[in-house]
Amino acid sequence: MKKILFTAVLCLFTLFVEAQENKFAANRSENAVALITSQMEISDADAEFIQQTLYNKYASNARKIRGKGLSEDEKKAVYKTASKETRQKLMTRFNREEVQKIIDLERKSFKK
Repeated sequence: MKKILFTAVLCLFTLFVEAQENKFAANRSENAVALITSQMEISDADAEFIQQTLYNKYASNARKIRGKGLSEDEKKAVYKTASKETRQKLMTRFNREEVQKIIDLERKSFKK
C-alpha cells in the first residue's frame, strides 16, 4: 500500500513540475516582444506568434542543456539549431527583412 501511495504522489509531483512554465523563458520572450513591438508595426496576433515562438526556443534550449553537462561546443550546436528552427518558423509569417529585424531586436533585448 505504501508503494502504491508513494508512486501516485511521485507521479503527481512529476506532472506538476513538468507543467510549470519556464519563468526565465517567459520573461526573456516578453522582454524581446516588448522591444520588437515598440520598434516595428506588427499586429497583436503576430506579436503573440513571436512571443510563443521565442518562448518555445528558450524553453527548449533550457531543457536540452540544463543538467546535461554539455561542453561549450555542444551548447553552441544546440543554440545554432534552435536559431535556424526559429528563423524558419518566423519565415512562415514574415518576409526576410522583417525576420532579420526581429532577430536583431531580439538580440538587442538581451542587453537591456
